[in-house]
Amino acid sequence: MNPRGRRFRRLTFQQKLLVYSLFLSITPVLTVGLLSSYIAYHNIKSEIKSQQLAMLDQIQLQVNQFMKSLHTTSIMLSTNPDVERSVRDGPGAEHYQTTVDMNEAVRTYRNASPFRYRTTLIYRRFGDSIYSDEYSEENVRQMRLLQILEKMRPKMNEGVVVPAGTFDDQPDLLLYRPVPINSGYTEGVLVLHVDPEDILRFVGSMEQSFHTRVIVVDREQRVLLSSKREEMGRIVDFQGKRSLPDSGSLALLDDDYRMEMQRSPANGWTYVAMTPNAELTARPKQIQTATFLVVGVLNLVWGLIGLLGFKRMYVPINHLEQKYGVRGKVNQPRGDSLIALGAFIDQLTHTNDALTDRLREQSPYFKQGILRKLLQGEMSERELAVVAREIDLHPDVPYAYVIAAEVDDLPSFLQNYREEERAYLHHTILQLMESRFGVFPDCCGLILKTGRIVLLVGTNDADLETRSRLAGFMDDSRQLVREELRFTVSGAVSGAYEGYARAGEAFEEAISLLGHRFVMGHDVTISVDRSDRKLLQISRPIVEMQKQIVTDVIQGNVNAAGQKLSELIAELYRSRVRPETAMGLFANMLGELDYKLHRLGFAMPQAGETDVFQKLQGLRSLPELEQWFARELFPAVGAALSADSIPKQTRTVNEVMQYIQDHLDGETSLQKAADHFQFSVSYLSKIFKDVSGQNFSEFVLRLRMERAKEWLEHTDQPIKDMARRLGYASVPNFNRVFKQYCGLAPGQYRKEKRQHPYPA
Repeated sequence: MNPRGRRFRRLTFQQKLLVYSLFLSITPVLTVGLLSSYIAYHNIKSEIKSQQLAMLDQIQLQVNQFMKSLHTTSIMLSTNPDVERSVRDGPGAEHYQTTVDMNEAVRTYRNASPFRYRTTLIYRRFGDSIYSDEYSEENVRQMRLLQILEKMRPKMNEGVVVPAGTFDDQPDLLLYRPVPINSGYTEGVLVLHVDPEDILRFVGSMEQSFHTRVIVVDREQRVLLSSKREEMGRIVDFQGKRSLPDSGSLALLDDDYRMEMQRSPANGWTYVAMTPNAELTARPKQIQTATFLVVGVLNLVWGLIGLLGFKRMYVPINHLEQKYGVRGKVNQPRGDSLIALGAFIDQLTHTNDALTDRLREQSPYFKQGILRKLLQGEMSERELAVVAREIDLHPDVPYAYVIAAEVDDLPSFLQNYREEERAYLHHTILQLMESRFGVFPDCCGLILKTGRIVLLVGTNDADLETRSRLAGFMDDSRQLVREELRFTVSGAVSGAYEGYARAGEAFEEAISLLGHRFVMGHDVTISVDRSDRKLLQISRPIVEMQKQIVTDVIQGNVNAAGQKLSELIAELYRSRVRPETAMGLFANMLGELDYKLHRLGFAMPQAGETDVFQKLQGLRSLPELEQWFARELFPAVGAALSADSIPKQTRTVNEVMQYIQDHLDGETSLQKAADHFQFSVSYLSKIFKDVSGQNFSEFVLRLRMERAKEWLEHTDQPIKDMARRLGYASVPNFNRVFKQYCGLAPGQYRKEKRQHPYPA
């Protein structure tokens, strides 16, 4: 027996057990590590080759589509009658209309193109005169386009493609085409310039993992397209080979690459996928190094485990189990301490996820809520500094303005458009306004309620020029709405207030100014500079008094409404407003009353055979106004409401439901609705449940889901925008709620409705 065998036999049982433990721990790890290193190396080579072939297929398809589109565009331009007529007649003032028609044709094709290009037209019969839609004549002549065409030696009427970098000072890809197309380049030459960056944007990324990238080479082995601009136009060195192999190595700009190639039968171009040889060797070396490092660490760890024993390793686990009382919180058999601890952690994770979802559900309309709170004057400067980034505001902007816009004829707006159409129109108006006011440092908008859009604008100046610009932009927005949407809106521009902390004051002023359109007329822009000074003296309590009068009439409190009307008229006497101003205020109140009756399903009582608005215009003094409102109109409305079979609670709930629909994309809560209608939360919740048969929150959820379904079916609005507008803090949360309600995820619902718009 050899000495080693004798020494092993003399070891104690404990020592032998340690040796066996170390051997059984180290040997499998070392074997698996070496085998993994070998397999990983060959897998990387196989993965890179598969990736190269996939990239070649993708890039070849994209480039072929690009070149097909480019040739199609050049042919359509060269055969366009306006372009041919311009080449035939030549440039000059005597052919101005021909030049204009040609220019319009070029612009039309360019706007319709999926990629960006520039157009040059050379008049060969008129001294090589030049037209270009972007370059000056001097710049075009410096490009030496005709010299490049002569060097390319085109065959008769064929189109000629010149890769970027083929000639000095030629950064763009050029496509030549004769005009007319059968003229053999003797009458006119059409040149399309395409920047390689635009080609890359159309084709997509030409680089992938492992630093693999693709170049496109023509028949002369010249680089047509590459992610590195300096390579374009270079001749590729395939290590002395006259023809392009299917695979192998090449040197380009002093870098060695491993490549795979495909030749396109459509144009003879070769698509080369290249991976640096250094990457091929570096990655396996890294894997080997990492593998041996991991093997060494694992061997050390397992050696320590064998040395110390499983009992010592379980000491921390047992300590955690005893500290947190895991046994009493999870149902695991005795002895499975690690399993019990894992189950306990899973339980904590699940509880945390559930709490996170509940928190998101209880915090809807975060961004819009911040803006609403800011406009309502309920946010301090410290709070604003914390959340300003969430609504894209710069707290250091010195001045704040509020611009409010409202549909002039709201009853017609509600009658003529469905709910989903109104949502689209609101969004369109908001986009029009934001596009005009976006020149200022800050501009963020909010659809406050049906027919009303509000913008918060931050500026660096508060002078007359800034106010004039704001009013002018509002004029432009009104004109766009009138021309494109076929109805009118009026706008109001508040004065300048220092800092966003006073945005609430600016908002109140803008809304107050907006009410003056009943005097100034529809489709107007109202600002402090343009408004009647007497209107500016009317205090907020008068506006609140008007609203309370309308509310009292709707709720059947005719006597209380008459008393408040007397107080309102007394205040108007004290304010000494002009008669037409007072008439506008009463017209506003009459319009509000008519609108609320319309929402409840009632028609405004008529004054005999005369319309109530015509009757109002015929009154000449405040006493006549007071007598007609208090003794004729208010009692008539009260009688009509009392004679109806609908109970008072039902009318109240109907009005609450309409209020929810008008404020669905805002903060719609039971507390806010109760405050608006001056009820307690418990009372409103009870009558809502008694009358409608459903809870307040269930009704709000149903409206949100129905609106989401309308948007998904009839618009292309992104799902993330829907989630934000409906008050959900995240898209996953919205998707989960929608799927629970409808049985399908939003994307699946939209796809299903688009494929099967009509039920079987």
